[in-house]
Amino acid sequence: MKCHYDVLGVDKEANDDEIKKAYRKLALKLHPDKNLENVEQATLEFRTVQQAYDVLCDPQERAWYDKHRDAILMGGMGRGDEYQDNSIDIYAYFNTSCYSGYYDDDQGFYTVYRNVFVQISDEDAAFLKSDDSECELPNFGDSLSKYDEVVGPFYGYWESYCTAKSYVWCEKWDTREAPDRMTRRAMEQENKKICEAKRKERNEEIRALVAFVKKRDKRVIAYKKFLEEKSEMKKFGRWWLL
Repeated sequence: MKCHYDVLGVDKEANDDEIKKAYRKLALKLHPDKNLENVEQATLEFRTVQQAYDVLCDPQERAWYDKHRDAILMGGMGRGDEYQDNSIDIYAYFNTSCYSGYYDDDQGFYTVYRNVFVQISDEDAAFLKSDDSECELPNFGDSLSKYDEVVGPFYGYWESYCTAKSYVWCEKWDTREAPDRMTRRAMEQENKKICEAKRKERNEEIRALVAFVKKRDKRVIAYKKFLEEKSEMKKFGRWWLL
């Protein structure tokens, strides 16, 4: 299923006029009467546009959709036990066999883990607000990256990583099916606990991976050695030799 905002080609913060303008433009372009050479496909696309507009043009329906958008797109809404997570399997990278040497080639340590953290960032980006998604995260760098400029800031950020994913698609209950307010509240509380547990689990997984990578990062090891040597030199009053 495609996001209603993407269907109309508008931003999630689009106002009513922008939504209406986008709808009219697409409706005119995709109307079956104007696509006689491919009526069946045009009808399907026109119907998708119409459904998206029907939701977003109604303030109440739009508010509900915005609140549950992730769950709808990811197959949740009370079907969390059926959801198949397509996120990167980070456990494949808790193994030194996933890279070959501490180099910058395709199979090297720095390229492999740089790509891993880029993918994790990209997965999170889909759940960030437009302003936050434009913020550039610290890059993993390469074998020659300086500690103060790249390596240190990278680990400083990722060691306290918090996922942007809501995990609402893992919710157990569809609160619309609640027979009364008390039941709905109980459903909401259980759904909330499930989502919080999933977020916590993901955060711990990523932070554990960061610790695994940091322990083996030659740049970190070299920096620690430098600090130790500097400390020793200070003891003997020869720190200026470093």
